[in-house]
Amino acid sequence: MTLGKTLEIRELESQDEQQAIDAHHLMLCEDFEFLPTWSAAEDWEDYIYRMKAGRRGEHIPEGWVRSALFAAFDEGDLVGRVSVRYEINESLFQVGGHIGYGVVPEYRRRGAAQELCKFGLQELRESGIEHALVTCDSDNIGSKSTIEKCGGLLDAELPEIEVNFGPSKLRFWMPTRLIR
Repeated sequence: MTLGKTLEIRELESQDEQQAIDAHHLMLCEDFEFLPTWSAAEDWEDYIYRMKAGRRGEHIPEGWVRSALFAAFDEGDLVGRVSVRYEINESLFQVGGHIGYGVVPEYRRRGAAQELCKFGLQELRESGIEHALVTCDSDNIGSKSTIEKCGGLLDAELPEIEVNFGPSKLRFWMPTRLIR
């Protein structure tokens, strides 16, 4: 099964609630937070407001940076998401980077991750950022391949960093210019 001709990548809306929450619960099994900072105790409208405010640089929690969350849809089905961080702090410089993406398991290996990464790079370029830091687990061959296909090169000074939990992280720098 392949993806449709184009993915629709946009901020989450009211009608996306159930699909997004389902994806969140599904990916928690992989230790991946599909909906960063979301809690079942929070009203969905409040959550999407907070995410949109973060893109504008408003209501940013201490220790966080201006960021946005975008979701990818293929013919109405939620297939993945990308977090775009318009600046990075020390923690993000070590392991998080400017872009973080995730694809729902049933849609993997169909090009969605690459489209999400490209979208994130374009979003950063439009914000005046010329080079983006993107990281992935050292054992995540698919993500490493996606990053390389989008122009990522291992950081010459610090290509890999050990973390206190899980596999080490590979660090890549990517130009934000449009790629094919």
